[in-house]
Amino acid sequence: MTSRVIGVLTVSALGVALPPRATAQQAGAVEISGFTRYTNFDNSLGMGTGVGVGGRATVYLKPSLAFELDVGRASSRSITYTPIHLRAVFDSPVGPRVAALVGFGYVRNWYGAPVDESDGGPSVLLGLRYQVSNQLWVRLGSDLDVMFHTASGSPFDFYTGNWGLQLGVGMRVRG
Repeated sequence: MTSRVIGVLTVSALGVALPPRATAQQAGAVEISGFTRYTNFDNSLGMGTGVGVGGRATVYLKPSLAFELDVGRASSRSITYTPIHLRAVFDSPVGPRVAALVGFGYVRNWYGAPVDESDGGPSVLLGLRYQVSNQLWVRLGSDLDVMFHTASGSPFDFYTGNWGLQLGVGMRVRG
């Protein structure tokens, strides 16, 4: 067995053996987060990669379901990039302090001068949250934003996409 398979089996076993909902927030809880973001821009933009920062507000409707809004800012080759994500995030405990996150929603992107463009489309999030204390959380996530371009004449060039990695700290402020 490879170490990757052993790791997956270990995490799966912990998720089954440990009490559920150990990392979930209560319904009505509000979490405020800050994060640093690495973005790999779509090749058609000519921007390469960029590093930036952002903030996030999350409201839990149920212990395993939340809505979040995050706003980031990054730059590459003197072009600023501002994504705004709005998504539903599902939280599933995999251990007493760790939860897996899956999110779906919408992103609106703004690209500054000299590009001065904007676009938007569906966004997907995969991540992990670690509970440091009752009020403090660390989150690692990866997102993929896809923008469809139906006016393209090529059947193979109908979308563009940016993907990013985020590492941040969240604090429960209510709930």
